[in-house]
Amino acid sequence: MRTFMALVLGMVLSVANVVAGDLTITSQVTGKGALAKDGAQVQFLSATRMRVNHAGSKTDSLVDYGQEVIYSIDHSKKVVTTFTFKDMQEMMQALEDQMAGMPEMVTKMMFGDVSEVRVEQLGPDTVMGRPCKKVRITLGKMVEELSVDPTLQFPVKDYAKSMAMLNRVPGPMGTLLKRVYQETAKLKGVPLRTHITGLMGMDVTTEATAIASTPIPDSAWALPSSYAMKDGGKEMKESLKGKR
Repeated sequence: MRTFMALVLGMVLSVANVVAGDLTITSQVTGKGALAKDGAQVQFLSATRMRVNHAGSKTDSLVDYGQEVIYSIDHSKKVVTTFTFKDMQEMMQALEDQMAGMPEMVTKMMFGDVSEVRVEQLGPDTVMGRPCKKVRITLGKMVEELSVDPTLQFPVKDYAKSMAMLNRVPGPMGTLLKRVYQETAKLKGVPLRTHITGLMGMDVTTEATAIASTPIPDSAWALPSSYAMKDGGKEMKESLKGKR
């Protein structure tokens, strides 16, 4: 469960809006909170796959939309954990059923009111010498400021739907993430700088340091051949059975 939640949060931190050719974005991550280990981050984005390499956490995430599989690559443990979309959706539904009785007061204390979202236009900004539009999205206790380059676009056809399905989380957290993806997709561009605060102690900045629109080589999608393979979906199902 901890591995899956780390993957989910990693995807949130790496959000970059991109429906054109391949895109590779190198960024620097600084701050505190979940997955906020300082270090370089590289995002490989195509129409069929997405990979995020985190130097600071020594964990990579690879999503294969065609095969409907997510891979979490732990370089410290030399283990690749797999999750199918189907298994993930079934497990999240089971967790949502378990959380159905959680008092509303508790969820609001943790996440705030996630029923309403506020989007503010903050004016022009510049990242790497590229003109951007700065936007603030407030949802519950989470505040995300994005400096968006409108000249770049995302290879994934339906960004909000894809991200909401892949990163489904039970309860208010899931509602919050889904709304954030929807609002980010409306911005029509690529955030080159993001600053997230207020959610579970997070205060994290991700800022682009290099951008490339050349075709991504096959080697970027390769899994380490010497690492052990683990079925994360099976492991999570067995864990859930033990709690019933």
